[in-house]
Amino acid sequence: MITRTLDLDRPSDARVHDYLLGGGSNFAADRALARRILAQAPYARLEALAARNCLRRMMRTCLDQGVQQFLDLGSGIPIAGSPHEIAAEADPAARVVYVDNEQIAATQGQLLLAGSATAAMVHADVRDPESVLAAEETRRLLDFDQPVAVLMLGVLHQFGEHHQPAEVIRHYTGALAPGSLLALSHFTDEFAPKPAHDILAVLPDCPPPAMRDRATVLSFLGDAEPLEPGAVPVADWRPEPGDADLRTPEPLSFALLARTAPTPPPHPNSSGI
Repeated sequence: MITRTLDLDRPSDARVHDYLLGGGSNFAADRALARRILAQAPYARLEALAARNCLRRMMRTCLDQGVQQFLDLGSGIPIAGSPHEIAAEADPAARVVYVDNEQIAATQGQLLLAGSATAAMVHADVRDPESVLAAEETRRLLDFDQPVAVLMLGVLHQFGEHHQPAEVIRHYTGALAPGSLLALSHFTDEFAPKPAHDILAVLPDCPPPAMRDRATVLSFLGDAEPLEPGAVPVADWRPEPGDADLRTPEPLSFALLARTAPTPPPHPNSSGI
C-alpha cells in the first residue's frame, strides 16, 4: 500500500474538490488553492458541480443495467450525494467500496461509514490494484463473480505515464465479471486550452496532472466498449433537463462509461456437442 504523509499545510485534490462542491471537509490550504483556481478558471465550480451530476447519471445508468456493486477509486471523502447514497436511493442492498490514499479522506470516510453494512472505505493507492482488490473491505462487500462498476472519476489524470495507466485499467477490468462497467472522467485541454493551462500554472510545486485528449484515454480501454454518447464533456454525458445550467463555454474534463469485454463463449469440442 502506498500512502501520503499527512500535511494540513499542503492542499489535497480531494479536499479542494470538496470545497468547490460546497463541502466542509477542507482546510485553509485547500480553500486558498481553490480560490486561485477559480481566479484562473471561473467556471471551475460549475465544472465540479457538473461532474457530480454526471456521477449521479452514470450511477443510475449502472443500476438500471442491473449493476449493484461499485468500486470508487480515488473517491475522496464520501460527502452528501456520494455513490453509496445515490445507490441506496434505487436499491438499499447496493454495495459501494471507496478507495483513497489521502490520509484525511480515508480516515473521515472510515468514520462516516462505520457500522454500514453496504459501504466501506479502503486506505490504499489506486495505482496498486492488487492491494485494492485484496483489501479486507473489498473482499467483504464486493462479489467479483457478479458485475461491478469501477468508478475512476477525476483520478486518471493523476497517473503519469510511468504509472502505466492502461495496464492499471486492464488489471481492474480483468478482475470483473461479464456485464461490468467502467466509468472514467479526465482533466483535459482539448476543449479550453487556456483555462486548463492556467490552472496548471497555479498548482503547487508537484507533478502536474496529465492532460490527455479523448483519443489517448480511449486507447487505454482495451476491449472495453464505450456506451453512447462516448467520451464527451461531463455536462453533456446523457444530460437531464436540470443539467442545462451547468454547461460552460470552457469544459475542463470529459467523461465516458464503458462496458468491459464479456467472457468469450467456450469453443465447441471436436464432437460438436
